[in-house]
Amino acid sequence: MKPGPMHPTAMGNVFWAGLEAVVSGVLAFAAAFIVARLIGPSEFGIGAAAVAVHVLLWVGVNAVFSDALVQRRSLGPTTAASALWASVMVGGAAALVQAAAGWALAAALGDSRLFAMGLLLAWPLPLVGAGGALQGLLTRQRRYRTLAARALVGQGLGTAAGIAAALAGAGAWAPVLQQAVGSGAGALTLLIRTPWRPRLVCRWAAVRALLRIGLPLTASTLVLTARYRLFALLLAGSAGPAALGETHMAFRLVDSVRELSFTALWRLTLPLLAEHQGNIAALRARCDRLLALTSLAMLPLCGAMALSLPPLVRLMLGPAWELAGVAAEPLVALMALLSLMFPAGVAVVARGRTGLALAGSVACTSATLAGMALLPPHDAFHAVLVWLGAQAVALPYALWLNGDTLGSGPLRPLRHGLPMLGVTLAGLVAALAVPRLTGEPAAAVALAAFRLAMFAVVVVPGAWLVAIGPGLGWFRRPPPGLPAHPLTGLR
Repeated sequence: MKPGPMHPTAMGNVFWAGLEAVVSGVLAFAAAFIVARLIGPSEFGIGAAAVAVHVLLWVGVNAVFSDALVQRRSLGPTTAASALWASVMVGGAAALVQAAAGWALAAALGDSRLFAMGLLLAWPLPLVGAGGALQGLLTRQRRYRTLAARALVGQGLGTAAGIAAALAGAGAWAPVLQQAVGSGAGALTLLIRTPWRPRLVCRWAAVRALLRIGLPLTASTLVLTARYRLFALLLAGSAGPAALGETHMAFRLVDSVRELSFTALWRLTLPLLAEHQGNIAALRARCDRLLALTSLAMLPLCGAMALSLPPLVRLMLGPAWELAGVAAEPLVALMALLSLMFPAGVAVVARGRTGLALAGSVACTSATLAGMALLPPHDAFHAVLVWLGAQAVALPYALWLNGDTLGSGPLRPLRHGLPMLGVTLAGLVAALAVPRLTGEPAAAVALAAFRLAMFAVVVVPGAWLVAIGPGLGWFRRPPPGLPAHPLTGLR
């Protein structure tokens, strides 16, 4: 395999990226429900504290070169090899940090198991470094089938290991083992399935050129990831492990779906938008088109999650976890907003404006820490409100950056998602109002099914009108200025 461009069919790209997101989401939900129910909130909270550091390091190691390789206009074999070996070295350094963090957490939380947990979580990180560079090359080549294999095999084995450990009575070790196996197996799968073997060369000039894009982007991702990890540690100190476990479950229920779907969309859209980084009009038209398309799936998904998560949590986890389901609903609303902003956010990276994105991430994290200090929450729902308040503080800057990147006002990039937002809100109103007017079923499961049915009755025809319906259909009228794809001829 050479690190040059390759263009499989668009339908194949969407299929493999979508399959990865769907199967990974199902596995994440299954693991979250089963492991949490088996080990309880306190043990789940200890495991979450251990995994928090690993996830932060995993994100940094995996991201430092991957998107920079995709964004680059041209790429030679020396640059690709240099990126891979440099990424492996970054992973080795992260492994040392992970081991030291386990010792620090053991002292801070008074649980000696955390030191051994840190050692277990350290070993996959050099492999993750190699996998991150290969991810960038494969995304650049649109080899989504291989990328999907990494996620499906790694997460599948990790989920099996976590559930088996929980059934065996391992307690907080279950989520730790799940994370360690998933990270290691996923990276190994990518290395085995990629035929390209890099040269034994690492040129600092090539690495430095990639870091101009990769470092600010990675720092931005790390800051946002650290935002939640620091938030979780502060919550554990103010409200205790049980509240941390409930809050972590609320975030896991929503973020598992959001991160998987956004990751799939990111891999599909970043190469497309990077092709137009020098033409603002074409970039803006492409973003409009992508938002019109992604809103058809993402906004109804958010509506269905808002209706189903609270009863699902009560049914699957029992009354001890009920507050986690309630706390998840505001996070679903945030996911819907981020879905509307997503294509323009990818355009920021496509144009190489990662330094400005980093400033927004720092502001959001600072607001979160300030909120935790000024208004320390005592339960999961109030913790989520503090999180959303900090997001609201940083929102105007994010809207300005997205609009400025596309040469427009701050609200203009949201415009082509508003029709589907209206349809989704109408579906939620119908789902909540109709059962009250006709008489709500006594059983919680029947009520949830009834509400989802009413939601679908409104959303399905509404989505048809937005997509291809007469008069309103966006896809009947491609926007002016959107260039045809060089291979398919489609816009």
